[in-house]
Amino acid sequence: MQNNQKIIAIFGGTGFLCKHLVRQLTRLDYRLKVTTRNPYLKGYLKPLGSPGQIELFKTNIFNIEDVKQVLKNCDYAINLVGILYETQKQKFTQIHSHFPHLLSNLCSEVGIKNLVHISALGVKERHTSLYMQSKLQGEKNIQNNFKPSVILRPSVVFGPEDTFFNTFASIAQFSPFLPLIGGGKTKFAPIYVGDVAKAIVKSLELNNSEPKIYELGGPENYSFKELMEILLAEIKKRRFLISIPFSAAKFQSYFLQMMPNPLLTPDQVEMLKYNNIISGEYPTLKDLGIAGTPIQSILPKYIYRFRTGGQFG
Repeated sequence: MQNNQKIIAIFGGTGFLCKHLVRQLTRLDYRLKVTTRNPYLKGYLKPLGSPGQIELFKTNIFNIEDVKQVLKNCDYAINLVGILYETQKQKFTQIHSHFPHLLSNLCSEVGIKNLVHISALGVKERHTSLYMQSKLQGEKNIQNNFKPSVILRPSVVFGPEDTFFNTFASIAQFSPFLPLIGGGKTKFAPIYVGDVAKAIVKSLELNNSEPKIYELGGPENYSFKELMEILLAEIKKRRFLISIPFSAAKFQSYFLQMMPNPLLTPDQVEMLKYNNIISGEYPTLKDLGIAGTPIQSILPKYIYRFRTGGQFG
């Protein structure tokens, strides 16, 4: 282990993005301090690096001393912490706004060189989604507290462990139809998880004295309906695509949100009322020197398990 290794604190070690990011950072010889609620369940991260290169920290992200301990002696910090729906214990404002405020203040206090923060594509003033409102406030907190920061706004992220294609492929296993909320017209710019990880790595070494924002999207825009058609073609299943008005979806979501892992929440219905594509107002993947990866080159490599007969079905 070299003494001149740069050290990175990664907050949010439970998501599938973290694994891809850790793999890329260890190849570049960074030393990593990764936070998680339960280090014993994240032991699979350690073999991704050399002995001693990856440390796992059991961290309460709202405990100042816990966060300080992770940031101690670090050069950079990365915030991957986020939730897709609220629970009794975790609220959007708490996770997406309060924690970035605390983290950015501490980064300034301990002398972190750069903070890379994962937000969401489509955040804007007067958005009707609470998720998006909390993401925007989190961005503002970071920009106010810590100037040498980089905010990345990815569209829907796809990859082997994603919660998008895998979820709908699972539904297609037992349901004769897939829902098209609002007619399936909402547009997305799906981005490969490996490209998001590359963007984070590139952002670490940016020499910026003021906060920077990048919008991250893949090379193509697709409507929700088009994404479902691509998915069904890959898993070789015929399913009806049923258009559901936003009002009906909102009503159904009040019941679906009661599930342990909700298939749909009222706030997610609100998000689907807005396109999730590059606005043209901010730099993008290309400005970081990254060519986006097409869906067609990645999706078949992992979604085949939902075919009858598997890979060769």
